Amino acid sequence: MKRAVLLDVSAIMYRAYFANMNFRTKNEPTGAVYGFINTLLSIIKEFNPDYMAAAFDVKRSSLKRTEIYADYKSNRQSTPEDLVAQIPRIEEVLDAFNINRYRIESYEADDVLGSIAKKIAKDDLEVIIVTGDKDLSQLVEKNITIALLGKGAEGEKFGMLRTAEDVVNYLGVVPEKIPDLFGLIGDKSDGIPGVTKIGEKKALAIFSKYDSLEKIYENIDDLKNIEGIGPSLIKNLTNEKDIAFLSRELAKIFTNLDINADEENLKYSMDKEKLYELCKVLEFKMFIKKLNLEEKTQTSKTNSNPTLLSLFDKVEEVEKTEKVEKEIKYEKELNINFSNREFFVIDSETLLNEQKEHLNNYKKNCLYLL
Repeated sequence: MKRAVLLDVSAIMYRAYFANMNFRTKNEPTGAVYGFINTLLSIIKEFNPDYMAAAFDVKRSSLKRTEIYADYKSNRQSTPEDLVAQIPRIEEVLDAFNINRYRIESYEADDVLGSIAKKIAKDDLEVIIVTGDKDLSQLVEKNITIALLGKGAEGEKFGMLRTAEDVVNYLGVVPEKIPDLFGLIGDKSDGIPGVTKIGEKKALAIFSKYDSLEKIYENIDDLKNIEGIGPSLIKNLTNEKDIAFLSRELAKIFTNLDINADEENLKYSMDKEKLYELCKVLEFKMFIKKLNLEEKTQTSKTNSNPTLLSLFDKVEEVEKTEKVEKEIKYEKELNINFSNREFFVIDSETLLNEQKEHLNNYKKNCLYLL
């Protein structure tokens, strides 16, 4: 079976940015670009896709969802200036891999990803969406899989949601009921309000008996028989019925956008010369070395990308995004909490010197563990 990988660019670049905030060349910040390349290589190595596409978000003010709820995503902080400055470079990275970029005015990257996935998925073509957004779990079905960044079990790079059962284990409901769930609990990260004082635990208790908003409101008087659902919550549900249905609408991903995406224009291949020039400007010596970019060999344009894939035998992942509390032997003695930190494997003198150059630009204290 062939495979297409769709990239949620915002999710990937934000993770990369916060993992490498202080990386920069002499003239510009580079941490998000550095992390983006590393993640992209990891994705290609992990999934060996035949096709790829990348989806970008647009400005909040243009979103269709703000037409039905003005405060949608109004709680989001502005994108850091250092990250905004790196977006053109991230676009250059995608261009160097000949990965088509998609932005659609009025719609979010989730909608673009959902529409492409629904359009191209079929019995002989599996679609994998790489994201950090749990909302996209509603797309899981036969031949559409969600790969969650940073959510993999021990020893795994991604949290894989391949089946409805996987989604139930992750969120407590089947994929098609996720918008209904968010109708009750909302989604703080997106500014979706939900019903007051209905959290995930109480919502799932309700869903165990009535698995849609329609059924819940048809049986509103019987909710008192569910443990933990008292008169005050029933009152909130009654008074905020319109908010519940509005929240569900906001949480639904559009999957019918008119997008020019098919197997032919989702083919990709690495242009070594373009990537070399970019890495040279940004002083990414590690990628130049690991990918043999100085050879400037032209890559094959075939579907299987044999030249690109052969390089991955030499590529070792440098950034480690797993929690490593159990692996840090001296944590208590050092009195340092290593939870949610990013770690680097320094496996050569060249890479050590490169990392020292980056660390010399840090404004904060640094600790070397040798």
